[in-house]
Amino acid sequence: MRPAAALLLTLAACHGDPPHPYPTDVQQNFLRTCTARADDRTCRCALDALERRFTIDEFRAFETRLKAGDVPSEMVDATAKCR
Repeated sequence: MRPAAALLLTLAACHGDPPHPYPTDVQQNFLRTCTARADDRTCRCALDALERRFTIDEFRAFETRLKAGDVPSEMVDATAKCR
């Protein structure tokens, strides 16, 4: 396979659907909350990063921690490239 074709396949694999897509209501709530403090592109990047790394159950556990005032370092690390 040519190097350029291999690169395109790799890039396509990286930008496909996330392995853990969250329900629409969770996505909308996240984006609504996030865009109150950041731009749309950054928030969509963060959501994509979270969906790629964490299941919905893990994400909901993070939400619980956030409501208690604890910012999960796992979330911060997962979304660091979006800033």
